[in-house]
Amino acid sequence: MDNNDKNNNEKKENGLKDKMKKVTQKDGFYLVLFLCIMIVGVTAVWVSGDNFKQISELEKEEDLEDDILDYYPDNEEPEIGAIEEPDPEPKVEEPNEEKTQEEPQKEENTEKQEQESNPKPESKEQAKNEEQAVEVSANARRAKAMLVPIMGKQSMGFAGDQLVYSETLEQWTTHNGLDITAKKGSSVRAVLKGVVKNIEETDDLGRVITIDHGEGLITKYAGFSEKILVKKGQNVNKGDAIGAIGEPAGYELSQGPHLHFEVLENGKHIDPKDYIPDFE
Repeated sequence: MDNNDKNNNEKKENGLKDKMKKVTQKDGFYLVLFLCIMIVGVTAVWVSGDNFKQISELEKEEDLEDDILDYYPDNEEPEIGAIEEPDPEPKVEEPNEEKTQEEPQKEENTEKQEQESNPKPESKEQAKNEEQAVEVSANARRAKAMLVPIMGKQSMGFAGDQLVYSETLEQWTTHNGLDITAKKGSSVRAVLKGVVKNIEETDDLGRVITIDHGEGLITKYAGFSEKILVKKGQNVNKGDAIGAIGEPAGYELSQGPHLHFEVLENGKHIDPKDYIPDFE
């Protein structure tokens, strides 16, 4: 009896366990299925909410674009997102010191070459004047070293462009020299070294000796007697006797014995007193 009861109990327990196992397996399947459905539902709700939010934003943007298009005319659509960039600051290039120094030097050399190859008319005239000035200056220095051709006093001075009255001619005339009173027979000396250019006898001044001192400087002596001590072409030194005073002649006849002395530079008469510092 006892063994039979025990076996029956065991069978019942085993059957109960099998039922519980089947129930548990069946319920577990439905539980997993339920959880999957819940996950899918939550995901769908989240996606739907996000899509709804995006759709709302798109609708707002479309409404804003419609408002903008309604505000601006058709031909004046605004530039959306255009940003005006500021003008770039001008780039200041630092000067190259070597280049800056070389360029003026090149320009100066070019200008100098152009001036040398194409001299202006004023430059030619200026150069000519300067050359004449140098020559006159050299002559002036030599003239300042002139000797007094004869000792005596002035009887008539240099008139230049002015007219003087000639008692011999009884009329107004020019006087391009210096007249120095002297006794007959007094010796006349060359004021500078030179060459006797000419010896002549004229109606205006009588016997005249011309000496060329070079570089355009010439001296003339008049009022000689027949005693002439030099010849044409002869070299004379400063202070050499060239002749003696004689009787006056020509339009200076009324002045008595004297030396008529002239100085010419480049063909122009100059006041002899400016070049005879010792004459009073």
